[in-house]
Amino acid sequence: MKTRLGALMVLLLLMAGLMAGIPPQTPAGSVLVIDLGGQIPETTPWNPIMALFSEPTLTVLDKVTLLREAAKEEKLKGVVIRIAAIEYSFGKAQEFREAILRYKKAAGKPVYAYLETEGGGNLELYLASACDRIYLSPAASLVLNGLSVSRFYLGGLWEKIYIDMQVDSIKEYKSFADMIGRKEMSAAEREMQNAILDSLYDQFLAEIASGRGVDKEKVKGWVNSAWVVNQAYVEAGVVDGLKYESEVLSEIGGAPFKERDFLGLLAGRKLKAGGLRVAVVYASGNIVAGEEPAGPFTRNTIVASIPMVKRLTKALEDKEIDAVILRIDSGGGSALASDLIWEATQRVKAKKPIVVSMADVAGSGGYYIACGASSIVAQPGTITGSIGILTAHPSIGRLLAKIGIGTATLGRGDFADFGRMDRPMNAVELAKVHDSIASLYDLFIGRVSAGRKISKERVNEIGRGRVWTGAQALELKLVDRLGGFEEAIAEVRRLLNAPADKEVTLIYGHERVTLWKLITGRVEESVVERTFTPAELELIRELRLPGLWQPGQPLAILPEPFLVH
Repeated sequence: MKTRLGALMVLLLLMAGLMAGIPPQTPAGSVLVIDLGGQIPETTPWNPIMALFSEPTLTVLDKVTLLREAAKEEKLKGVVIRIAAIEYSFGKAQEFREAILRYKKAAGKPVYAYLETEGGGNLELYLASACDRIYLSPAASLVLNGLSVSRFYLGGLWEKIYIDMQVDSIKEYKSFADMIGRKEMSAAEREMQNAILDSLYDQFLAEIASGRGVDKEKVKGWVNSAWVVNQAYVEAGVVDGLKYESEVLSEIGGAPFKERDFLGLLAGRKLKAGGLRVAVVYASGNIVAGEEPAGPFTRNTIVASIPMVKRLTKALEDKEIDAVILRIDSGGGSALASDLIWEATQRVKAKKPIVVSMADVAGSGGYYIACGASSIVAQPGTITGSIGILTAHPSIGRLLAKIGIGTATLGRGDFADFGRMDRPMNAVELAKVHDSIASLYDLFIGRVSAGRKISKERVNEIGRGRVWTGAQALELKLVDRLGGFEEAIAEVRRLLNAPADKEVTLIYGHERVTLWKLITGRVEESVVERTFTPAELELIRELRLPGLWQPGQPLAILPEPFLVH
């Protein structure tokens, strides 16, 4: 009841302000509370049916905007960053850390972190370390124990379930192929994963040390202690105390002001005229050819080529749009879809600057669609690169025979049954598949060579399916600059020769779900998502690869799983 009453009061305040021509005001003496735990999406679909029951989830850019605008609010006494278990990775965590640090510098007011965690704690503490003070809820659990990556290898499974799996990849670092076809980690993958862990761990230690005012060796000592009792973290100076949220608010001395209420006030204020207008186009999820599935409960987790090309073309043709920021959070997918989206970026680039902003991951197909941009901005911890191709052909003929199912194929032409799932490919067919993916790899490195102005020979050296962190990618000239949205905006200003204080309005919003898609779309996803835990859903998606893979189809990516714990 209190929540509805508060929302009504904010709405009335907003309406009154609009009617009077006065911008809505922030309540005096309030403390903005921003939630940065859980899963924070890049974008969410606008859905008229679900909107009747719940508000759309706030996005990464929404949260960054909150902190940027909060620094301008004189009536705010400070900010509390509320952190539950985090379900994103380093790229987004660094985006939020930078936003917090910018707030501190611009506002000169306190920003405190309040942690409500049950298990985990590495990324949560990493994010919290950007704040002035860190408080842990008394009954919360925190374990600061360092970074690891776990992989599963399915190569020993297929024989046991009577499936013949034929995998081919270009080249040796394309680790998703290893996951499908091998029984253990290869030497190439071990080299790559260790290099990534080294890069991320150095960032992890250095930034926590900077935030807590200690040296890296001290942080390393905290990590290696892996305390499981909260008081140990207080005594070591990792956190500043054990307090409830109400006590944290009392320390700052203000009443809580919800993030949605603040966004509502911002929406009621008039936009400044005369600045740059920049369209933000999202590429978040697996890349597939054609249209994206949609239903009343569908989440926007697919980058489909047809709507993506339409969005880029719309931004190109809109005379009021000065530039485009292409925000990528994708591990890849279809080679065809990736190339179609790449071609659309080139049409935009010919007329307007297009700047890529990378989130947690922009690998394989995600890097393919990025490589031709006017400029590429990545976080130091973004997982990117994976310039490579793989394909896999499962044949289930032995399984069908085992369970008593017979098959028969009639055809005309020497290769009429090429790619059928009821038999393995022969040597000639495998050679054809290899020629196909070799041709696509050559196309891929050609796109990167032209876009990044690096020789094809050099692209092949740093490609070969290898994944890099953003910090490593900068040294290799795969990206141009480190940072997030603010750095992407700075790149837009630079490319347009606009002054640093030139006002920039980001044009972004939720994709509308049409009535036709609501009627004809799939709804079974809601049943699946209500049945399994987030971890189980992640495993299901990895194994199911929805919409990504047809046997024998070459992929300019398949997501490279790099889950840091």
